[in-house]
Amino acid sequence: MPATDRPDRKRPTPPPGVAAPMERILVPLDGSGLAEGAIPIAARLAHACGAAITLLHVIEKDAPSSIHGEPHLASVAAAEAYLSGLTPRLASSGGMVEHHVHEVPVGDVARSIADHANEQRSDVVVVSTHGAGDLRRGLWGSIAQRVLQLSHRPVLLVRTPTAPPVLTPFAPKTIMVPLDGTVAAEAALPLAGRLARALGAQLRLVMVVPTLSTGTGPGQQRATFLPGTTRALLDVEETQAVDYLQGLAESVEATGVPCVAEIRRGAPVAELAADAAEHGDGLVVAATHGRAGLQAIWSTSVATRLLKRTNAPILLVPIIEPASDRAGTVR
Repeated sequence: MPATDRPDRKRPTPPPGVAAPMERILVPLDGSGLAEGAIPIAARLAHACGAAITLLHVIEKDAPSSIHGEPHLASVAAAEAYLSGLTPRLASSGGMVEHHVHEVPVGDVARSIADHANEQRSDVVVVSTHGAGDLRRGLWGSIAQRVLQLSHRPVLLVRTPTAPPVLTPFAPKTIMVPLDGTVAAEAALPLAGRLARALGAQLRLVMVVPTLSTGTGPGQQRATFLPGTTRALLDVEETQAVDYLQGLAESVEATGVPCVAEIRRGAPVAELAADAAEHGDGLVVAATHGRAGLQAIWSTSVATRLLKRTNAPILLVPIIEPASDRAGTVR
């Protein structure tokens, strides 16, 4: 039996003179109220960007009878009824809403989501993570990471720490973009800028320079034996970071997007979480290789740690490497 698609509303057009930062939004749902925490953000993005939304449920092989204390959607009929019932929640988006049930039971949910994202050329996959506990156990956190790896498409992580979720309006006034001084990290800027324009938000470029006590690797060893020299080098690094960020901010503002730059000192995750809380950032947009641990300036493991320390959704933008670079990478 083929998979089912149900278009429910017309697709809107983006505001005049504004290039749509995204046209298709994919929202995978497992049938739980916690997973529905992704819906308000998906609806707001669709409204701001003139995008179409696809609600997706994947029938799992050997699925559990319940998930998060709620009956699991084990049949196509149950999934169809469930997704159809969610359509009214998305009416405010004013866009085209369709739902899709992957009918053939699969053992690899992440691959099925990634395949669907690639088939429909989704601009973003919006995934609700079920709080710190599930992130540690690697459930939706692991699925989000694998979707990023397999699809090479942006993944938006939305933390939903309570059940039923508190569905607050998504209306970010500021969007944080963490940077580390590399060109790779700047891969997040184009999408972040387009989203800021569509949402009427200010872009904040943030870079964290380590201190003597928070450095890692060779820098930490140098700090132990040559604290004075290391302190001077870190001060130089901060000065260079100020110039670097200010130049980027001016380039962004030249496109008509309000933008400010900020330098912080300390441990990256702790400082970024504190900065997001202080400014009330409604969204964090960060570039990542999508490979836990390796050469990523922002690996999904780092994003997961930040997600546990902030309520702001995190949009991971994959860095697409040349094939020659990927071939030589040790995985």
